Amino acid sequence: MTDLSAIAISQMFDDFLEAKSDGLTRRTARKYAEVLALLEEFLEDHGITAIERGSQGASVLRDTLELIEEFNDEYLVRTIDAERDFLRVASAASRDLSRWLKVRTLKNPTPPATSRTPADPGVSRAQA
Repeated sequence: MTDLSAIAISQMFDDFLEAKSDGLTRRTARKYAEVLALLEEFLEDHGITAIERGSQGASVLRDTLELIEEFNDEYLVRTIDAERDFLRVASAASRDLSRWLKVRTLKNPTPPATSRTPADPGVSRAQA
């Protein structure tokens, strides 16, 4: 698995499929992969290609989760007129992915302090 401060959507989806593979049949895993390929294209069309981990990625994650809902409600149903069976799988895949993304992106620590702008070394509020 990749462990960077920002991770590409494609890599994140690969990691998700790897994590879910034990609990899915081969047929369902193939369908999940089809859904994720369409979702990746949909997200890229909306300008989301990576998600940062930790608190920095919270706004991108929120946008991504909203787009996942739009993907299910608008894109699959109205734009490509997906079949009922595919919509069921897409709904399950999206739900599982949303849960996994929340845990995966928010639980990982922010980048080390050396990559941030150092705070003023002067007197802190508590000391004042």
